[in-house]
Amino acid sequence: MCLECTSHGSERDSSSADESVDTERDGSDWNRRSFLRATGVAAGSGTVLAAQGERVAASHTECSAADRWVEAANHSARNYGINWIVIHVTAGAYQGALSTLTSSSSGVSSHYLVKNYDWTEGPSAGHVDQLVHHDRAAWHARYIANHRSIGIEHEWFNDNGITDACYESSAELVRCIADMHDIPLEFYTSNTCIQNEPGGIIGHTHVPDGDCSSFYHGGRTCPYPDWDMDHFASLVRDGGGGGGGDKFQDGDQVVTTTALNGREQPCLNDDVVLTLPEGTQGEVMNGPEDCDGITWWGLHVPAYNEWVWCSENYLAHA
Repeated sequence: MCLECTSHGSERDSSSADESVDTERDGSDWNRRSFLRATGVAAGSGTVLAAQGERVAASHTECSAADRWVEAANHSARNYGINWIVIHVTAGAYQGALSTLTSSSSGVSSHYLVKNYDWTEGPSAGHVDQLVHHDRAAWHARYIANHRSIGIEHEWFNDNGITDACYESSAELVRCIADMHDIPLEFYTSNTCIQNEPGGIIGHTHVPDGDCSSFYHGGRTCPYPDWDMDHFASLVRDGGGGGGGDKFQDGDQVVTTTALNGREQPCLNDDVVLTLPEGTQGEVMNGPEDCDGITWWGLHVPAYNEWVWCSENYLAHA
């Protein structure tokens, strides 16, 4: 669903653990570079997102990938079982999308909303809100698709791309949903009559408007063009991991293979120090560390004179 045209997603058919610092590793590799020592700063700020240790406590979230429960007003009883996950982008910034997706007057909703950018208002990139419980049909597609699927919205607008943090958080979320509902990890990238297939992961543009006679969606191509479904599929299927932790060693020269967030500590919810453009070179100075199913390496980046942690998924030998 693209939220600049909110009526499209409406339900119109008649059927109705805190990633705390490990203080027991004195003298370990964790502390061998003082500039990479973990600080214990909590992710998030203000009223938007509490400290990570509180993220699931007393909430209604159903997957550990979700950071917060924010209840949406629009949803219906399900008429079918869940066998699809539908990927959307919002065509708007996070705070506006969250307001629209939870408003009773908008006529739309989704099960989840994933933050994509660090520079828009709200929590850091990779933050996940759950808005509708799985046993209810959110209003993110149309007709039978709503009743057969879980809908995930991702912040995006104006050709600003999809960040690694967004992809990785969404991949973790998809693995949880797929495990919970026995959804095949099959990715559909063409128009698909979903009621005739066993299920999988699909972009909104390839879900039928109704009975498979139309895939028009008002002419929109959500979640494309920026969403890379092949790349996303590799993250989901590979568990988001980095390859066992032996890909690099201290002193290796590496280069980023895409625009990549460099973080203060090796976890997705840690503060972003800077975003490294594709092709940025650095030297491995620490690692590997594992967090959020990802292998992380500590880098010194001479072009910025900064020391950051980066996901192995987007690093290659220079």
